Amino acid sequence: MSDRSNLAASVDGAPLSEEEARDLWTRFSRHMDEHRGDMAGFARENGYVSVTPTFEHGRALLVVRTTEAPPEKPAPRPGADRPAPRANGKPAPRANGKPAPRGGAPARGKRRR
Repeated sequence: MSDRSNLAASVDGAPLSEEEARDLWTRFSRHMDEHRGDMAGFARENGYVSVTPTFEHGRALLVVRTTEAPPEKPAPRPGADRPAPRANGKPAPRANGKPAPRGGAPARGKRRR
């Protein structure tokens, strides 16, 4: 058995001590037993913006935020990793300065017959 507890908690990204984490989990569990699914209520009653249980590195982690979370990055658009086509409709050159390969070109090392 490991010396490390299977319960952990962090407040605004800062890890709590094992004792503080266990106390927070105990209060959180008690609230959830009485108010099933009411994580927002627990957060509100304790002066937090949000409380989220998760699992990380083999441990149950209770993530607490006392301030608004930073905005999430927007989801990447399909094809966002490729340069946009130029006004003439041709693809922009790659970073190495060579033009992008054209469709239908044979794969390297293979000949067309």
